[in-house]
Order: sequence, then C-alpha cells, then structure tokens
Amino acid sequence: MQTGSSMLQRWGQSLIWTKVVVGLFVLVSIAAAADLASGNSISSDPALGLPPEEEEDVGDLDAVGAGEENAGVDPASWSDYLNSLFDPVFDPTVPINVSAVEGQTAHLVCRVNNLGTKTVSWIRHLDTHILTVGSFTYTSDHRFSALHREGTNEWTLQIRQPTVRDSGLYECQVSTKPIRGYLITLNVVVPTARILHAPELHTDEGGALNLTCVVSPSPAPPEYIFWYHGGEVINYETDGSVEVDVRQGDGITVSTLLVAKATLDHSGKYQCAPSNTDRASIMVHVFKAEEPAAMHTSGASSSTLLLRQPSTCAPLSLVLLLLARYFLSSRAFVT
Repeated sequence: MQTGSSMLQRWGQSLIWTKVVVGLFVLVSIAAAADLASGNSISSDPALGLPPEEEEDVGDLDAVGAGEENAGVDPASWSDYLNSLFDPVFDPTVPINVSAVEGQTAHLVCRVNNLGTKTVSWIRHLDTHILTVGSFTYTSDHRFSALHREGTNEWTLQIRQPTVRDSGLYECQVSTKPIRGYLITLNVVVPTARILHAPELHTDEGGALNLTCVVSPSPAPPEYIFWYHGGEVINYETDGSVEVDVRQGDGITVSTLLVAKATLDHSGKYQCAPSNTDRASIMVHVFKAEEPAAMHTSGASSSTLLLRQPSTCAPLSLVLLLLARYFLSSRAFVT
C-alpha cells in the first residue's frame, strides 16, 4: 500500500510540474505578444532608407498586426485557463457503490488530485447534513469521522456501527466555485446464516458427514465462523477427524464441516456461528448400518402379524346371519 501511495504521489507531483511549465510558457507567450503590441513594431526611420510611401505602408501593416495581436489576447481567458490547469480533479476509479455489513465499520473513500488550498467535505444527501469538513467532524453523531493521512490524496468517511438506516447517497465535495462533488451510494445489509439440509440430517455410521453453512449477503467475510457440537466449540485443529473450510464467493461466505467417517458420537445438535449474524443449527442422527434393516424387518413382521390375527368381527357376523335366517323361517311357519 505504501509503494502504491508513493507512486501515486510522485505521479501527482510530475503532473503538477508539467502544468507549471505549460503555464510559464503561456505567460511568456502573453508577455511577448504584449511587448510587440506596445511599440516594438517597425516605424518610419530615415536610417532605414525607406521612401515615405513605403513607410506609410509599413505603418499601416504594423497597425493591422498590432490590432490582430490585441484582438487575440484576452488576459481574463488566459487567467481562467491557467486556473483550470490546477483545479481539483476527482479520481474516477473510486467505486461509487459500497456495501457494508450492519455493525461492521464502513469506509467511503474519496480521492482528489490537485486539491491545493481547497477543502474536502462529506455531505449526507438524506438530510443534506454536513458530516465532516477537512479533518473535523461537524455532526453530533460521533459514529462519523474523517480519515486523512498527510501527503496522500485520499479523504475517507468512516462510519462506525452502521445500520440499515445509514444506507443512501453521500457526497464528497471540494470547495471550488462552483462546488464540485463526487457521489457514492452506501448499502448496509444484514446477513443471515443457514445450514443446508436443516433442520435434520440422517447418515450411516462409517459414512461421511458433510455440513455446509452459507452466510449471505456477505460483502465482507465474517471475522470468524465457529462450529459447535452439543454446545461446545469444535476444535478442528486438535480433532483430526474434523476438517473445516471457509470460502468467500460473490456476496456470500461458505463454511464447510467435514467428518470423513462418522460415528455414533457424532450425533447431536450442530451450530454454525458467524461473527456478524445469529447462529444456524441442525440436528444430526448417525445410525448403525443394520439399524434401518432391522427396523424394516420389524415393521414387516408386525404387519404380517396384524394380517394373520383373527378378526373379532367374524363371530358377530355369523350370529347375525343365523338370527336373520331364524327370523325368516319363523315368519314362513306362521304364514
């Protein structure tokens, strides 16, 4: 960073000296033109040996030339031009869209070349409130402050503990006439964590246990992501059976916990705990390899027993059938 800053500073100094040389050249040109127009033109002189007619012609030409020179030189316009050579210029490579995580310090960077004696201010467009002027803070909200290192062209607005309400448009202004500004949009987001396949995961003993925690949106990676098992932090550096990997993607952070060969002791509640959001949890069940088959056999046997068990409704149906036949036969006998 220091090397880049030194190169940028040397480049800025070279640009300033180039403009100084151009300005001096322009001033010399103006002085020469003014000197010629003031009376160093050819005049009639007997020593020149020119006839009176030619002297008059030369005088006319001098008058015309002087008029043309005077017509082309405008001191005010040259002054404006010289001033424009040293006007402050914003660095267009600075990002105009900045994302920050709620609660994590945000920085809005503004780079100004050829600042000279001008002053840099930060304005919040939401309420047109002046936040900082130079290195001084002009707001009662002490979360805002200006950062500037002497000898650099960077003026940074720092926002500590930002919230979603701080999202919006901010302007870096330079005290030129008219005022020049550079607009930057701040977007403060609230990340969330989730574990894939939650809330429960089943696996066999001896198989791989893979838990993936996704934190998004995550413009900046969390300071840390801890994994918990049964309420205790997993120390994957001392536990050789556990591996943890963290990857940063486009606006997301992914942490993966891998157990190559799961045992019954790996059952229980797991939690993913990033530094910038609430925890996410999942319940893991590790079964012995024969347990599912045994459960299936037991279920099948129970079903068979249920099918073979005699129904208590059969005798009752037989009794009703005999009573019906007896009732019909009795009516036929009476008739």
